[in-house]
Amino acid sequence: MHDKISLKISNTIDIKLAYTIFDYLQKRLDGYDLSDIRNALVELLENIIMHAYERTYDIDLVIDFLISSCQMRIDIEDNGIPFDFSRYLSEPIDHSAPHDKGFYRIYDLVERFYFTPLPNEGKRFTLLTSFDRCFDIKTSKAIEENINRNKVLHSLIIRSFVIGDGDGIAKLIYRNYDYTYYKHLFYEPHEVRRANKSGDVHSIVAIYEDQVIGHFALVRTQFSNIAEIAVATVDPRYKKMGIMNKMFDYLILKAQELGFQAIFGEAIMLHPYSQKANLSHGMTESAIILGEVPAQVEIEHETRERYRSAAMIAYLLFDKHPRYITPSRIYGKNIHKVYQEIGIKTEGRPPRPDKRDPAAYRIDRSLNVGIIRIETLLDENEFVSILDDLLKEHCDMVYADINLHHIPAIDEIITILNRHTFFYGGVLFALYDGEDYLRLQHVNSNRIDEEHLIYYSENAKEMLEFIKKDELRIKQK
Repeated sequence: MHDKISLKISNTIDIKLAYTIFDYLQKRLDGYDLSDIRNALVELLENIIMHAYERTYDIDLVIDFLISSCQMRIDIEDNGIPFDFSRYLSEPIDHSAPHDKGFYRIYDLVERFYFTPLPNEGKRFTLLTSFDRCFDIKTSKAIEENINRNKVLHSLIIRSFVIGDGDGIAKLIYRNYDYTYYKHLFYEPHEVRRANKSGDVHSIVAIYEDQVIGHFALVRTQFSNIAEIAVATVDPRYKKMGIMNKMFDYLILKAQELGFQAIFGEAIMLHPYSQKANLSHGMTESAIILGEVPAQVEIEHETRERYRSAAMIAYLLFDKHPRYITPSRIYGKNIHKVYQEIGIKTEGRPPRPDKRDPAAYRIDRSLNVGIIRIETLLDENEFVSILDDLLKEHCDMVYADINLHHIPAIDEIITILNRHTFFYGGVLFALYDGEDYLRLQHVNSNRIDEEHLIYYSENAKEMLEFIKKDELRIKQK
């Protein structure tokens, strides 16, 4: 449940109405210090008016104030001049000294600050802060829980799933997402128990006073001994205490204990927070997969888009034995760069040939994407037949995964795919049967966002630039 107040502004004089509404909310939430997010609102509006509109009478803003029991969010949408916000996200933000003005100051004032493009409709800026105490929306009175950070962290238990946790996990997911979370099984306690019992999922929980206040999971992949890190959430009352980091550390140890070859994360490129978390825990970015994030995804009521976005793939490998990689003139430099960054030596002899089917394909209906797995040289007509089958199914994206160890003339395969407008995506480790693959990607929809992706690291910036350059190269042939 949340309250929402919307304000449409078309001139500078009415900007004051935004502050009037905020001050009303401050009075309603008597006892809560909202001065930082108010200062962030002032700073943001001043910057938008200054940089997004050449004439003040062209101003067209919509400001949404959204209040839930444990946090305040402010969305500002404008259709003014396009703005490259990514330069404020591509480098670590220095918090060693306060910033007097601008976007970097806003980072100092609120818990989260991010930018979302609205293709053909402008852009949205979001400010988010959590309250130190939650309150009852109906009465506007604080819920007196006297949550003491030191006490919570002293008594906190991080452990693996046990029978009986399913109910608490389902309630935690609901508390954070209502019914908007796309991994629906986590709303059903018996399904959570089943998935953990079968080993498809290994849940990690944070327990305080016998309640589940945090959850993180390893989700085993279907085709190899690796796991995705997913379903990470903390009860809004206990955020900003470092609980997520504690679960992440435990998750890594659990993955090693279970004998996984690697773990990987798919960070949505609508904001930088997951990318930062993955990098801070030693993961290495290896691929950017366009269109993998479906449209209309909503996460913590913060992100809902009409266009499909991309995922930044990052790995933490536990098995870094040297391995032979087939030389490639076309993408060899990019491939070896990824191996160097993740700490794997590319050496040795080619593996002994074995009998393999040239190609197989499948459709992920939940994502509406097609995936082609290529193990040996294949005839171009055979490839076209597979591609036609996937395009007839109206897959928004088609991905081609090419084995990096067993195809001597890998550039022959790459050249065929390039001719059919497949371009570079990156390297996916231990993807099938413990082996590594080069992923190429083909866009089959006009609702794939490629221009407004948010990245955090310099490495991600270089990777995205190369992907766009490669896509342009193959389209110009």
